[in-house]
Amino acid sequence: MASYQKQLESIGFGYDTLTANGYNKINGVCFTVDLEPSTKNYIVSAACRPVDENAAAYMREAIQQFASERKKIIKNAVFDGKQIIIVWYIADITPDITKCMNDSVSFINYCISQFGCVPCCSSCGNEGNANIYVIENNIAALCENCFYNTQSQLAGNMYRENQVITNYPLGVLGAVLGGLGGAVLWIITSLLGKISMIAGAFAGIFGYFGFKKLGKKMTLSGMIISLCVSFVFLLAGMYFAMGVDIFNAVKEYGFTFSEAFELIPVYLTDPDATGEIIYNHFAGFITFILGAVCCVFQYNNDKKVKNRMIKLM
Repeated sequence: MASYQKQLESIGFGYDTLTANGYNKINGVCFTVDLEPSTKNYIVSAACRPVDENAAAYMREAIQQFASERKKIIKNAVFDGKQIIIVWYIADITPDITKCMNDSVSFINYCISQFGCVPCCSSCGNEGNANIYVIENNIAALCENCFYNTQSQLAGNMYRENQVITNYPLGVLGAVLGGLGGAVLWIITSLLGKISMIAGAFAGIFGYFGFKKLGKKMTLSGMIISLCVSFVFLLAGMYFAMGVDIFNAVKEYGFTFSEAFELIPVYLTDPDATGEIIYNHFAGFITFILGAVCCVFQYNNDKKVKNRMIKLM
């Protein structure tokens, strides 16, 4: 992300670290740039529109032609009535986007001059001197009326959220169900002989979101509880999977399922078996830690962006 930020700043764009979005105001038109890591798309938006309906139709044709000429690197380009939106597809997560941004700005400036576009609000579409605001986890160009309406809505959301009390019994139940789901995933992947390392991460994540869903509100203590519960279930899943492996190995000798589980302590004292356990399960512990770190970052980010509304430009 640091490279992405430097490239935006090198062409005069600002950068918001929490949303990983860029922004700028050029000739009164508000530009925003959004990077979607999952799809690796760069979405460039400019809040402007023609004042004439016929000009709007011609502009849509020009936008389509612009996109078709660059079909290998542009996924889509549209005018939605309030914004020109250009979606660039770039396979590399940290590409050199300077040319793409310059092409976007040049083309949008061409539209402004050719079709008589005026700056507008990206929410209501009314012509006016819109400003760029960061709203929770998004950046938008808003007029004064839309800004105050959104501000009132966020204030109401904050009031309602403050009235919500964390339901710890249900939250723990959610963490148990999530942790159980992670344990079952571990057992299934182990029995199938697949690499089960990813199941370790899911164990923590399932427990975290299970607590958040049933507990209604995540807290620091709730996060700690959910991760601890998930880890216990992950250990239980590993233990059960180990017992199943032993049973499959000794059942031909007449051992029952319960007797196979009684052999686990003996199995753990075998150096060869212990090495196999470490090989099969150590990665699961590592990915559980990584999943837990992701939950911590998610919790901190949610706290930072919740009801956030800041004027950027």
